[in-house]
Amino acid sequence: MKIAVLIKQVPGAESPLQISSDQKWVDENAVAYVMNESDNYALEEALQIKEAHGEGEVVAVSLGPDRVQKTVREALAKGADRAIHIKMDT
Repeated sequence: MKIAVLIKQVPGAESPLQISSDQKWVDENAVAYVMNESDNYALEEALQIKEAHGEGEVVAVSLGPDRVQKTVREALAKGADRAIHIKMDT
């Protein structure tokens, strides 16, 4: 059984959100990004399903810029068998 888990990177709750000088977006230099909490739960559930069946593969999938690599690696560290990062500039 293959289980795909979609993971998203979001600003951490403790990160200060400041508007960039061009007033178009958040100044990302001061933002610490983390895996979305709900996605973290989904990943854990997928890993438990795999363990209960004794076989299978958990694949984490994420879309975003290069900084998403941190979250993709986090999913692998938590037990995902593979991860797919679809690169997209913001």
